[in-house]
Amino acid sequence: MRKKSHILLARYIAKNTEDEELKKHRLSFYIGSILPDCKPSFVYKKHEINGTFPDVKKMVNQLIFGKQQGKLTRKRRYYMNLGQVTHYVADYFTYPHNKIYPGNLKDHCSYEEQLKRSLKNYIMSRNMEAGEKVQADFSDAEALYEYILERHKQYLGRKINIETDIRNIVATNRMLVEAIADLFYKTQHKEKMPLAVEY
Repeated sequence: MRKKSHILLARYIAKNTEDEELKKHRLSFYIGSILPDCKPSFVYKKHEINGTFPDVKKMVNQLIFGKQQGKLTRKRRYYMNLGQVTHYVADYFTYPHNKIYPGNLKDHCSYEEQLKRSLKNYIMSRNMEAGEKVQADFSDAEALYEYILERHKQYLGRKINIETDIRNIVATNRMLVEAIADLFYKTQHKEKMPLAVEY
């Protein structure tokens, strides 16, 4: 996805979340959502599920449990890293970021330009409100990872087009952000954050 698409998605997530800390640190979240495209590794490390999913798992573990034992704080860096996670997961559901994509670099850029316009229209028209309702209650981080992998497998098994990409990008990332917050609260505070996200 293009940087503008990642920021558009991040704004939508921040606007519609129940997480007041995310709303407070939304600028860090926006920066994180484009950061993977600004790193030197962008040139040689493709943003495909086969290449970056181990990194995503590591980042999610740090978001839920912290780097070391002790109290994890949810400040600017936390939300910047959360933005990076949404970036990679959005790219997993972007057709040109999958090995089955038959096009070249020019086709890739053209597809992402169309995706950018369509994503903007989709979010602005609020078509997603009439979409599927997803309730996700994960017992642990591994269950979340399995869900993402299974959803991606189902995505690859369907007819892929820009509309399919958008529905998967928006639904998976909204659920992901809420699930990470829920797992954080379960781990850090031993309490459950309510989790019912409509798409």
